[in-house]
Amino acid sequence: MTKPKSYMLAVPSQPRDIEEPQLFLDQLHTTGAFQLMSERMEEETLYLEINYEGELYSAEIYPTSFTIPELYRCQHLFPDVDAEAVQAAEFGLAVVLEFGDNPLSSYHLQLKLIYTLLPDVVAVLDDSSEKILSGRWVILAAQSMVPPAPRYLFTAQAVSGEDDCVWLHTHGLNRCGHPELEVLNSNKETYQTHYNTLETLAYRLLEMDSTPEYGSPFFLAYVAQNTPLVITLIDWDEAISCYPPDMLGGKNDREDGHNEDTCAIFVYPTPESADERKYSSLAVYDDLLQDNPIYMLSTSETNRMKALAAERIDFLFQAFSDKRNHLLVKLGLLVDESYRSESNDREHIWFEVTDLQDGQITAKLTQEPYYIAGLHEGHVGTYSPEDVTDWLIFTPERRLTPDDVYLLTL
Repeated sequence: MTKPKSYMLAVPSQPRDIEEPQLFLDQLHTTGAFQLMSERMEEETLYLEINYEGELYSAEIYPTSFTIPELYRCQHLFPDVDAEAVQAAEFGLAVVLEFGDNPLSSYHLQLKLIYTLLPDVVAVLDDSSEKILSGRWVILAAQSMVPPAPRYLFTAQAVSGEDDCVWLHTHGLNRCGHPELEVLNSNKETYQTHYNTLETLAYRLLEMDSTPEYGSPFFLAYVAQNTPLVITLIDWDEAISCYPPDMLGGKNDREDGHNEDTCAIFVYPTPESADERKYSSLAVYDDLLQDNPIYMLSTSETNRMKALAAERIDFLFQAFSDKRNHLLVKLGLLVDESYRSESNDREHIWFEVTDLQDGQITAKLTQEPYYIAGLHEGHVGTYSPEDVTDWLIFTPERRLTPDDVYLLTL
């Protein structure tokens, strides 16, 4: 079975950085980020076999000319000097990787490979997800022991036309071994809630070994108490037959793209509809979806966020030295015994940082806990960095998370 490929293009700080293949090989042989098993050069393409975390990957590296596609989303804030360098660049380094069993690990490896080849990378065009990534973010992510957030694996685009119709669809899930996702016939009033549903489903798929069978019911969340949101995936060609061909995202929009390995999201509003395979538009849940249902994070994503917050907590201490900054930390505190279970014994709650000294965090509780009776809003306590599961830095200019804290260095 052919493995899906991820396509990225790295923009060098200097054109000469991609003109010396031998320099690439020297860097690949000396990196500690992964193990180079074999390499061969054919014309201008370097073929690699890499061992990373016990799995073998194949990669192709070659220089190429490029222009930035109009619809690509700029994922990060770029300093003027970097933005100018990207606009002026005419050549980049294509880095193509066959994804393995774990999409997030594969993505992380691709960033590490780019950083190994171009330590001063200015930007990365992630062609598979149609994103433009800051080189400074790529460098920080590549140096990390923790993979980036799953949202980097795909982009969810909302395309609108002259009328009220909005067509939602993803780019990037194909490289992860899943079909792209769509919501058809959304509108400008409801597309944001439909977007949240699509994004949540994409996250779920990224943690699954296989995609649910088309037409089968799949529980996604509760949109209200005792009201489940049961979705189903329908192949694109069957899905568009439910709508006029000239609708945005309809048959007439499929001639040049979005016509393979993509499917639309529908719902089963009742158990009977699921039994009879009579699916409905996501719009039947619009009233409930507008009440902002809570989509829970998986345990693996919660653990990833905690690990990244811990790895980069020095940035939090650094930011505290500037009194213009406002800091928040999320602490995972032990809940009362009556609420503990084998799978969960912590409540994750936000505190406002009032002091950072001797490696300890003094902070004031900003909300009333649900499962800790002796703790109340306004309580001030001192905690260990080991209790931190997430944090935020509010500077005079912007809000920073552990993911984008590279901006603190600009």
